Amino acid sequence: MNRQKLQEIYSDAFVHAFPTTDANYLSIAMEHSFLWIPQKYLTKTEKKLLQAISVSNTSYISSLDKEYSWYNSLFSNKPVPENKGRFRLIQVEFQNFETNDLTALQNEIRTILPYTVDLLFLSKNYGIVIEAFSEEALSVEELEGVFLALDSDFNSYTRLFVGSFHSFEKDFSQLFYEEEQLFLHGLNYNIKSKVFDTASSFILFFISHDVTKSYLMQSLFSEWFESEFIQMIAALWKTQGNLSSAAKELFMHRNTLQYKVDKFQQQTKTNLKKMDDLFLCYLLIRSFNK
Repeated sequence: MNRQKLQEIYSDAFVHAFPTTDANYLSIAMEHSFLWIPQKYLTKTEKKLLQAISVSNTSYISSLDKEYSWYNSLFSNKPVPENKGRFRLIQVEFQNFETNDLTALQNEIRTILPYTVDLLFLSKNYGIVIEAFSEEALSVEELEGVFLALDSDFNSYTRLFVGSFHSFEKDFSQLFYEEEQLFLHGLNYNIKSKVFDTASSFILFFISHDVTKSYLMQSLFSEWFESEFIQMIAALWKTQGNLSSAAKELFMHRNTLQYKVDKFQQQTKTNLKKMDDLFLCYLLIRSFNK
């Protein structure tokens, strides 16, 4: 049963990009979105049936038992399996990929990305790599090179979205579906790019969405910024990323500012020399620094 048919049956239901934590609604996974249905209209039998539909629609494939994996953290608002650290989600869209190669691909990814904590393949065309933070975490550009090599090995074509690292304490169901919407939006509006991230995708997306209502953007601000970094980003934006000019604005030695920039970039895995990254940071401080 597809989403349109369910919406015809439950006329008060509505679509969101992420599941709800509101006990008054039941969230049903429907392809790349969630249908929120008011609980008060559902019998116990209907709830069980709709939950079964939700599971079947995810077409879940994984090398791990989903009861103990990140599956429930992304789809059922459950806490993440780990109780410390930061993690990012790398979404991968596959074309021309042979399902028989799944195990070999999983092994290759775990070798190349040794801090991978889980691999979720929701269909033969879509998967998620969950990676723990490390200082050796690959950049967006490095990941593009990795997946170009994998494409050559497996005679496939992949496109991916590299999410930001988030604390284990965050709601990864919300984070995942907002990052997924950025990915889908990027795929629809940029048919040439192979790799997307928040900085390269958010501008077009938030033209039609309120950035202050985004859990993802609020989360990035709370995790990335303390007062010294807020001042640093404001100065860098004002001087168009020029480090020497920004240092003068801050009455700071250039080497001191360089140290702070390096520290920020290492923690956030951003590159402030790229205007997309710098603009994302500037938008965050303008939107949430109250």
